Amino acid sequence: MITSFEPIRYDKNFQKGLLEFLENCLPESGRALDINGRHSFYNDIENKFKAFWCMFDENGIIGAVAVKELDCESCELKSLYLLEKYHGKGYGRKLLNKAIEFSKRIGYKRMYLDSLSTSHKAIALYTKAGFVDTEKYNDSIKSDIFMVLEL
Repeated sequence: MITSFEPIRYDKNFQKGLLEFLENCLPESGRALDINGRHSFYNDIENKFKAFWCMFDENGIIGAVAVKELDCESCELKSLYLLEKYHGKGYGRKLLNKAIEFSKRIGYKRMYLDSLSTSHKAIALYTKAGFVDTEKYNDSIKSDIFMVLEL
């Protein structure tokens, strides 16, 4: 078992643990995993994301983050999730930093994200990292917060 508390690039061998993680983590923020519906992209991570990372403790995956390409200059922060018991320890920031550093390194100019206004901790994390409010950039019917970071 991997115990690093460092973001590790997704591998197909992580799939079962990732789904278990999402089944546990999403309800902590009032969401539910719909793997055959709105979350079906988790069945094809290699093709749906530019990059995807997982963070582990001794029991399995405790966090995740992904980058999705929007166009040649813009990307989107996706799937930044962390089990509640690990909040406040800097792990969410580590995951976010990994996605930002990767996006800068491959040449994106902007990183967008969408979220829920009820996700107070996440919005505070994004704001501290330099994200600012922007206009709606996608067709999400669930999100009501849209932010951008100039890279």
